Amino acid sequence: MTSDIDNLRAAFGVRPGTTALAAMSGGVDSAVATALAVRAGTQAVGVTMRLFTPGGDDIAEKARQCCGPTAYEDARSVAASLGIPHHVVNFEAAFHRAVVDYFCDEYLAGRTPNPCVACNNLVKFGALLDFARAVGATTMITGHYARISNEEDGAHLRRAVDRTKDQSYMLAGLRADQIASVITPLGERTKESTRAAARELEIGIADKPDSMDLCFVDGDYRKFILERHPDGAIAGPLVTVDGRQVGTHDGLLGYTVGQRRGIATSGLGDGPWYVVKTDRRANAVVIGRREDLERVEIACSRANVLQPELFEASQRGDGLLAVCRYRSKALAADATLDGDRLVVRLREPAQVVSPGQLLVLYDAAGDEVVASGIIEA
Repeated sequence: MTSDIDNLRAAFGVRPGTTALAAMSGGVDSAVATALAVRAGTQAVGVTMRLFTPGGDDIAEKARQCCGPTAYEDARSVAASLGIPHHVVNFEAAFHRAVVDYFCDEYLAGRTPNPCVACNNLVKFGALLDFARAVGATTMITGHYARISNEEDGAHLRRAVDRTKDQSYMLAGLRADQIASVITPLGERTKESTRAAARELEIGIADKPDSMDLCFVDGDYRKFILERHPDGAIAGPLVTVDGRQVGTHDGLLGYTVGQRRGIATSGLGDGPWYVVKTDRRANAVVIGRREDLERVEIACSRANVLQPELFEASQRGDGLLAVCRYRSKALAADATLDGDRLVVRLREPAQVVSPGQLLVLYDAAGDEVVASGIIEA
């Protein structure tokens, strides 16, 4: 008797054990990655995720490009030119739960979310990879700039050759088994060579602009959140690090760690003043001087150790390099693990550390991802 899964595999053109699922966003990176894999002999099926449907008639071009018919048509056209099947699959519910709700909740809690990391962890390499495995696809092709290799001791995630486009930080929260299932053909390329390859392969979107990081917010993110959570703009006390109330704020939503603008500092003396932290329980914004932002010890939750041997070796003197925010300066660090808690001690102070962001630990050479965690304090 034919099962539903067999019907789904047949509909998608998947032959279990031999087919890769190509995640095609409609952009040039995923298109070239798919083309390179197919030209190398990989049997692939293109899938474009329907993630977010913007409402209204005044949607910006960026939203149309990444979340609408333009993206779907571009991906479909590339797949047709490569001679592979293409499908649009609805993942809006998963995206809303894992990314949109998380994005709003984190800001409302006074933290700084990283929606692209959440999308990678829970949607692109969570729900989509689970879907790929369910229909029998062995691997997933993606246009991320990172180098992934499967070796005798397991999967390795390394920085891309093009450090200006490197996205290993964005993938550092993935489990080892997820990384092992991913093919990243662009890890050895520069962005310029990717566009050149698109022209050479006669892919019609070679000069298409890159998509924006925050694909689902059209304009002011505060307005986006308040439309969904009108109670997010509750006024509260503005206090200094030594506990003095010096004014009021108009809602935690408008303040993030390290922020300088928008702080009413009349009567406080010479500036500048910065947001040092937000306190949801007291609904308070705490401000201080630049030196009050500096941190040498950082506690992280959801520890994800990808290379246990490198992590252990680092505790014997080699050390690690910590990146506290996407594309921020890598700082020499030491780290210890306590269950799912990662404690990182920096050898020089970090200027700004934002709760909610991903902290990624690289090896001493700054090349391979060793571990990651979500900054808590």
